[in-house]
Amino acid sequence: MINPILRVLLIEDNPGDVRLIQEWMKISKTVSFRLEHVDRLSTGLHRLDDEQFDAVLLDLGLPDSQGLDTLKQLLARVPDMPILVLTGLQNEQVGLQAVKEGAQDYLLKGQVNESQITRSICYALERKRTEALLRESECRLKEAQALGRGMSRWLLKIE
Repeated sequence: MINPILRVLLIEDNPGDVRLIQEWMKISKTVSFRLEHVDRLSTGLHRLDDEQFDAVLLDLGLPDSQGLDTLKQLLARVPDMPILVLTGLQNEQVGLQAVKEGAQDYLLKGQVNESQITRSICYALERKRTEALLRESECRLKEAQALGRGMSRWLLKIE
C-alpha cells in the first residue's frame, strides 16, 4: 500500500521546535509528509493563498500574532482547513476555546511525539472530510425539501 503524501504548513517561530517536528515527519511510518515552514502568521497566510496544503500546524505565540487571535485570523482565511494548534501554552481553557473556535486539536509541545502528531493530523483531515460531506448532504436535503414544497403548491393549484 502506498502512503499518502500530506502537505503540511508549519507556522512556528522557534527553530528548535521546527527541527523536532521536521524529524518527526521524516520518521513517520504511516504517512509521508511534505512540510513547509514559515515563522510568521502573515507569511503563512500568503503561503496559503499561493499553495494548496492539507493541514496547518499553528503556534499561538508568533512575532506578529499572539494567542487565540492567531487562530481566528487563520480560520478567517481558510475556514475549511484542518488547523492543529501546537503550542507551549499549557492552559486547558485556551485549549478548549481553541477547539470551540475551530481548531481540530490542541497539542502541547513537550508532551507530543511523532505518532501522536501523525495521528492527530490524519484524524483532523478525516473530521474535515466528514464535515464537508455532512454540509453537502444537508444542502441537498434542503434543496429536496424546497422542491417538495414547490411541487406540493403546484399540485394544490391544479386541483
